[in-house]
Amino acid sequence: MIVRRSLSALAALLVGSCGGGSLSTTGLGDGGADAASPMTSLRNGLAGAWSFDTDGKDHSGHGLDLETTGLTFATGKFGKGLQFAGENTPIAQRPIDDPTLDLATGDFTVSFWINFAVTGAPQFVAVKGFNEGGWFVGWAQTTWAWGLPAPQGGTFAGGGTPQAGVFHHVVFQRSGNSVELFVDSVSAGKAPVADTPAPARAPFQVGGFAPGGVSVAHGKSVVNGVVDDLAIWHRALVPVEVTYLATHAVP
Repeated sequence: MIVRRSLSALAALLVGSCGGGSLSTTGLGDGGADAASPMTSLRNGLAGAWSFDTDGKDHSGHGLDLETTGLTFATGKFGKGLQFAGENTPIAQRPIDDPTLDLATGDFTVSFWINFAVTGAPQFVAVKGFNEGGWFVGWAQTTWAWGLPAPQGGTFAGGGTPQAGVFHHVVFQRSGNSVELFVDSVSAGKAPVADTPAPARAPFQVGGFAPGGVSVAHGKSVVNGVVDDLAIWHRALVPVEVTYLATHAVP
């Protein structure tokens, strides 16, 4: 029984960069959850969760299903994952703007698994309002990259180039006034952030971004590979929860 889960051009758009040493998940925020029971505590603060076993349904209970027209499902980290085919091909997205997926204020965590077929091109994994005051996290051709309303974004110097053909666990998290990105439980870097007003209306998109949202059939900076077990929390996770997600799907 399958257990349900869990840039050359781009670099010019990013503002600032931040390196980070190699850290364990003990650097992650406290989250305020019952860390003794991650299967239970990981339901706390969950904004959206997409297992991509057979469709784009949100299993967080909030009904934020993704449209996956033109996409296929391939072998994932847990069961199936969502297959993307690179630049100017279909992406997954919400049909409307969802303010609950804005990450303009307070702590948050974005967790996902990714298996790159190639790494020589920019590939955005999770995006909401790129260049419109929103946020994103993904691979920027030679480094991991991120964007938030304040500051606009940057790259993380650590983490190295992810091996192609292998699933990697990525956690992008805000705790207090800083964000940090972990790849396979190792820190790729940290940067300061601040709360901002709500960004412009934009659909949540997975696997790339489409300027203009749902009216655009094909995306930019599209992942070439498989994305699996994506989830967003409105809090920072505790270390035991991140350790759990390194070997288990999102409950």
